Amino acid sequence: MTTSSTVYLVSGANRGLGLAFTTLLSERPDTIVFAGARNPETAADLHALAAQRPGQVHIVQLESSDKEGNARAVEHIKHTAGTLDVVIANASICKWMGPLRDAPVEEMREQFDVNVVGTLVLFQAAYPLMKASPTKKFVIISAKGGSITIGPDYGTPLGPYGCSKAAENWVAKKLHLENEDFVIFPIYAASVSTDMYGFAQQNDAMLASIPGATAEDSVRDVMRIVDSATRDTVGGKFMDVSGNVNDW
Repeated sequence: MTTSSTVYLVSGANRGLGLAFTTLLSERPDTIVFAGARNPETAADLHALAAQRPGQVHIVQLESSDKEGNARAVEHIKHTAGTLDVVIANASICKWMGPLRDAPVEEMREQFDVNVVGTLVLFQAAYPLMKASPTKKFVIISAKGGSITIGPDYGTPLGPYGCSKAAENWVAKKLHLENEDFVIFPIYAASVSTDMYGFAQQNDAMLASIPGATAEDSVRDVMRIVDSATRDTVGGKFMDVSGNVNDW
C-alpha cells in the first residue's frame, strides 16, 4: 500500500511532548501518524486519540535501542502506509540528577542507551523506508543542557542527561553529514511542563523558578520550524524553538 498522505513517526508518544506532537499532527488533513510507545497496552490517552482518528493515528510498539523492535515498527509502517516522510525522535529520559562525581554508572549507561543509542537505532530502522520519500526529515528533540558551550555553565545538576544530549547532538550532526539527501537536525523544544521537567524542577531550585510552557504551545512552535525546514536552512544545526541557532 502507498498513500498520498504525509506520514509521520513520533517516538515516546504516550505522554508529554510526544502525545502533543501526535495530537497536533492528527488534526492535519492528509496526514497519518504512527505513535510509538514502549508499552502500548497502557497508553490510554493514545488509544483514546486513535479511536477519535481511526485510520489516521496508529499505535506501534517502540522501545528505545531495541533494534529488532524498531525494525518491526517500521515494517508495520511500510505495510500500512507504504512510506515514511518525517520522524520526530522524541523519546528521552532523565531519571537521576546530581553532581557528576556522584553519578551512578548505571544511570549514565541507561540515559545514554535511551537518549543516544535509541536515537541512532531509530534512524537506522527508519532509513530504508525514508530513503524513498521526497521529504526525508529526521528531527531530534534535544535540550540546551546538551550544549557543550553553555550547558555545563547552567549550574543545574543534569550531569548524565546533559552528557547524553550532547552526544545525541553529535549523532545528529554526523548523520546530517553522512546522509546528503536528508534533512536532519536537533531542536530544543523549550522548557515544557511535562513529567520529566517536573522531576527536574523537584531536584533543582533554579529550574523550579522557571515555569514550563505548555506541550501544545511547544510542539506548535517546533512544527513551524519542521514544516519549513530544508537542508540548507536548518540541516546539521542545533535549532532553538524560537527559530534561532543554539551553540553546540
